[in-house]
Amino acid sequence: MTAHHRLITVLALTATLALTGCTAPEVTTTPAPSPAASRPAVQSGTPGGGGDFATLQSQREAVDAATRVMGVVVAHKDSYDAWWGALAPLLSADAAVDWEYTDPARITSTQLTDPAHVTDAPSSTQVFVDVPTDAGIWRLELVRLVEPGAGATPWTVHGLRPPETNSTPPVG
Repeated sequence: MTAHHRLITVLALTATLALTGCTAPEVTTTPAPSPAASRPAVQSGTPGGGGDFATLQSQREAVDAATRVMGVVVAHKDSYDAWWGALAPLLSADAAVDWEYTDPARITSTQLTDPAHVTDAPSSTQVFVDVPTDAGIWRLELVRLVEPGAGATPWTVHGLRPPETNSTPPVG
């Protein structure tokens, strides 16, 4: 991660923490995930040779954060202001710019259908999570800052890919 990206991440997280503590409205219309969603699926296996990997605990935290974000995304029957007020503090600065003017009425997903699960955990600061909904699977990229001796900041969503953009082209 470059110094520029690290600075942006720190600023975004500072803003997120400030917003969360001061102005983030409580979301009461978020649909509850199914009982099976109570234990998030995480990647197992051994860390890569670099030593910078997402632990099982941090992957669980990323799955929980992705589930919270998608709970807000699918609760789009609220007014735009309520919807955006709940979603914005959970996003990185870049994701907030990308999603700020989204019309929530155009989101076709209305509920979470199965537990979210980690699809890739390339480092301690980046995890990809798939969240199944009634309209298909959303892929979320979550990021966080980890400083030696200071611990880790909460996961924020850096990228949201709706089901209609979440497919890969066929090989061959």
